[in-house]
Amino acid sequence: MKQFLIKTQKVKATCIVRSNGKVLLLRSDQVVNPEHQPRGGYFDIPSFTVPFGGDPEATLQNKLAEYFNQVVEELSMIDMRHYLTDDTTTQVFEVVYMAQNTDDTQPDERYGKFLFVEEHNLDAYMFPQERAFIEKYLQQY
Repeated sequence: MKQFLIKTQKVKATCIVRSNGKVLLLRSDQVVNPEHQPRGGYFDIPSFTVPFGGDPEATLQNKLAEYFNQVVEELSMIDMRHYLTDDTTTQVFEVVYMAQNTDDTQPDERYGKFLFVEEHNLDAYMFPQERAFIEKYLQQY
């Protein structure tokens, strides 16, 4: 029997969170999906799949509060992009936000899950293509 590829769509909410000149990074692939072990010790900006019919902004607020127990303010949408996954079976719509941490003191960092990194040190924690993706937003906003 011939196998047919199932085509799907998903919506992601992605956010660049700044606090005192630093950027929030999550070890999102390892925490959310342990099957992505090749990503090793690398971090990325927070990005979450929005449940069907869900609000991207509300999903982002809830997940960020869950990860580091703080609320972000000045959450604003800065971009909307779409792309196909590498296997071309999923079309992803990604809503990109920029936010500021509401508290001047940073939360205790749980290095297994998240940390705040100076913008000039992001290369040490992120893959180059992901760093290049957020660079344009860091310069604009």
